[in-house]
Amino acid sequence: MSKESVNYINPVYKLSVRDPKSVPRRISYSQWSMYERCPLNWKLAYIDGLAPFTSSIETVFGTAFHETFQHYLTVMYTDSVKRADGIDLSALLMDNIKKEYSKCVADKDGEHFSNPLQLAEYHQDGVAILDWFKKRRGQYFSSRDYELLGIEMELCTPASSKNSSVYWFGFMDLVIRHKPTNTIDIIDIKTSRMGWNKYQKADSLKSAQLVTYKTYFSEQYGIPKENINVEFFIVKRKLLENSMFPQKRIQQHRPASGTVTQRKVQKRIDTFIEECFDADGNKNANRKYLALAGKGAKNCKWCVFKTDYDNCPKENRIRE
Repeated sequence: MSKESVNYINPVYKLSVRDPKSVPRRISYSQWSMYERCPLNWKLAYIDGLAPFTSSIETVFGTAFHETFQHYLTVMYTDSVKRADGIDLSALLMDNIKKEYSKCVADKDGEHFSNPLQLAEYHQDGVAILDWFKKRRGQYFSSRDYELLGIEMELCTPASSKNSSVYWFGFMDLVIRHKPTNTIDIIDIKTSRMGWNKYQKADSLKSAQLVTYKTYFSEQYGIPKENINVEFFIVKRKLLENSMFPQKRIQQHRPASGTVTQRKVQKRIDTFIEECFDADGNKNANRKYLALAGKGAKNCKWCVFKTDYDNCPKENRIRE
C-alpha cells in the first residue's frame, strides 16, 4: 500500500479522554517497563497496591512544561505561527506550575515538597528552553505541509494476540502528519536536567516506549508501520557551564523501531502477559516474582521499596 493511498484519521487535536477505569484490564508502558526491570516491584505496586504515585518537583515541572509546550504547538498548527508566538509562555508556564503544584499538594493532604525559590528556578529553566526553542522553531516544527493529529492522543488496543483481554493503554504527547507523503510523526517529549547521555540513548527499554507507540498506533488506526516515524524530543533544563562550544537546549533521538525491534519488544510484552495475567485478564497473584536489583543494585536506586525489607528482603535481591 502506498503512502499516498492511505486514508488517515481526521485531526483530533486533543481527544476527550475516557476514564481509565472503563478499561479495567489494561497495561501501560510504565507498568510493563517496571516489570522488565524488577518483577517484584511490579507485583507490589500493581497487585498489592503498595506504591502510590509520589509527586516531586520534577513531575510538577514535567507536566507543566508539557501543557505549555503542547498549547503553543496546538495554536501554531490550528491557527498560525504568529498567533502562537504571541502567547506569553512565561506567564502560562508559571500558571501551569502553580496549578500542578497545588493539585499535588492537595493530593498529599497539604504536605509541601518544594518551596518558592525552587519553583522559581524551574520556571526560569522552562522559560530559557521555550525562548531558545521559539528562536529556532522552524528547525524542529513546520506548519507548512504538516497538520496536528493529536495532543495526548489515546492508545487503547489489545496488547497481545495471545490474550485479547489485556489492553495497552496510554497517551502520546504529540502526533503530526506530513500531508504530501501521509507520513505520521509520533513525538514523545521528555524533560531532563542535562539531556540524555549515550547510555540512556542506548537503553533498549527506554526506546521500547516509542516502539510500542508505533506498533499499537498502527494496529488501532490501521496505518502501515512503514508510514510512522517515532522520536524522543528531549529538553534540557541546564547547560554545561563555561563550555567552549555552542550548546543546544533540545535533543532529538530516533530509536531503532524497525521490524526486528518491533518483534523483540512484542515478544517481551507477550511473555509479560502470559506470566502475569490469566485468559480473562486478571493479574496472577500466586506466582513467584523475583526481586531483580540489577548490576550495582541500579534498579533499587529510585525504588520506593528500597528500604522496605518486609516486602522486599535484602537477601532476596538478585544482582546481575
